[in-house]
Amino acid sequence: MTTPRVESRWADSQLIGTVVRSVWQWQLIVGFSTVAVALGVTLLNPRLFGDISLLTGLALICAITSWAMVMPWARHRELVLALPFADAVAIGLLAISDHTLGYLWVVPMAWVATYYSMAAVVAALGLIFALQIVRWWIPGAPLTSPLEIMIVLLGLGFLGIAMNQGARRTRAFRLLIQRQSRQLDRAVARMSVHEDRANGLFDTVSTALARVDDRGNIDLANAAYRHLYAYDNDDYRHPPRAVEYDAYRGTALPRDASSIARAARGERVENELIWLYDASGEWRALSMSIRGRTVRTETDDDTEVSIIQLDDVTDTERERREQRATTSAVSHELRNPLTVILGHADLMLDAEDLTPAQREHATVIEGAAERMLALTKSLLDSHRAPEMSDQFDLSIIAEATADAFAPAAAASDIDLQTNIDRPLPITGDGFRLRQVVDNLISNAIKYTPRGGSVEVMTTAEGDDAVLRVSDTGIGIAADDLERVFVPYFRARSATASGIAGTGLGMSIARQIIEENAGTITLESTLGTGTTATVRLPLRGSHRPSTTEVSA
Repeated sequence: MTTPRVESRWADSQLIGTVVRSVWQWQLIVGFSTVAVALGVTLLNPRLFGDISLLTGLALICAITSWAMVMPWARHRELVLALPFADAVAIGLLAISDHTLGYLWVVPMAWVATYYSMAAVVAALGLIFALQIVRWWIPGAPLTSPLEIMIVLLGLGFLGIAMNQGARRTRAFRLLIQRQSRQLDRAVARMSVHEDRANGLFDTVSTALARVDDRGNIDLANAAYRHLYAYDNDDYRHPPRAVEYDAYRGTALPRDASSIARAARGERVENELIWLYDASGEWRALSMSIRGRTVRTETDDDTEVSIIQLDDVTDTERERREQRATTSAVSHELRNPLTVILGHADLMLDAEDLTPAQREHATVIEGAAERMLALTKSLLDSHRAPEMSDQFDLSIIAEATADAFAPAAAASDIDLQTNIDRPLPITGDGFRLRQVVDNLISNAIKYTPRGGSVEVMTTAEGDDAVLRVSDTGIGIAADDLERVFVPYFRARSATASGIAGTGLGMSIARQIIEENAGTITLESTLGTGTTATVRLPLRGSHRPSTTEVSA
């Protein structure tokens, strides 16, 4: 943080620099205009070429200008006023040769009136008057009438007074603006401190919170939300690496049914359960609430935004699932002995040698067993765990992921194209394979400059379902390409781009693909682009998995 002493020294240096530049500018104006006008008058009247007073005045002006250029005004600011007075004397020498050159007194008078007090203006007028009077005692000098002297003095006087008053008002306004600017800077600094404190407090809240506008843009999110959805930074243009589902191992929510889309539409929700498949491959149960709030925008207009609140209830849901599993197991185990009891009761009732009392007891046993069996079946049906499907369509996953990344591509001016082939049925872990597709498309958009293109294509080749993600991005050098699948490794082209990354995405993708009996291949040319190819066996096909890279 800058100390007041340092700020004061900086302000003094700025003031000194301004003074020096002002002296140079004014003196150059006086010198250039005086020499130019004097030479012009001399050309019109060649006899003046030999005039001593004219040559002396020009020499004096040149000497004053040279002195002004080399003088250390930072240490001798009190001598600056001597310059316009010396210029007035030099112009007085020129006026001895031709009285019309006396009108050049306008320039040093303007200098004095701009930067000094009215007393200095009066002193300058007195000097000019004295120079006019002296001309009457110089032999051979053209005489000037008292009326002409009076007109010159009045004109210069009115000019000096007007410019002095204008300069005073200008300085007053400048000081006022500087004072207001400093106050505004202090207010902005205080606001920044308060904002940093508020953001720090906001990030300490364990509940995930995000603010969404009516266009579906996240303009504020706390650390819990960023961690939950695996955002690397505060850039929310790219879709999160976590995917929302309607149920545990259910169906991925389309973009228009996601929490952000619902918030953008102004929906209001209280404690609705959604499931999130995060970037680490874990399932999280979230209790979602969407509420409205009115905020003041930068244009001082009130607008309503939506606040998404997500509470992690994974442990609670896990306990409920365990309870359901326990109940289902107990109910299932009870069915066998109850079936045996019911069967034997039926056999007893079929016997003809039972006494009435025995038949009555057997009937009671049969009725109780039937009620117990019905209750057990009801418990088993109500707590039955959903079946875990391991079949999915690669084309549907690719199309849904591309659709989710379409806004990020549009925001970066990237043409995202899809070429989806017929259905490609796959057997495997569809949730983790969705993570692979997310990573490939995200990388393609992330490392493609504005105006580039990304193509997502699926097709069937023999017994394989093939996914290709091609981009026109920065590419990967051949010697880096072989190490892309090494955990935490980042290619030099990626690090040089300044784009944040962990170097884990491709290693995780390879692990997932190999676990699902597939292969992943990278082809890349530095500065041209990269193509990632994923091959997975179509349903019913099996083969060993490998990983390849090629330049």
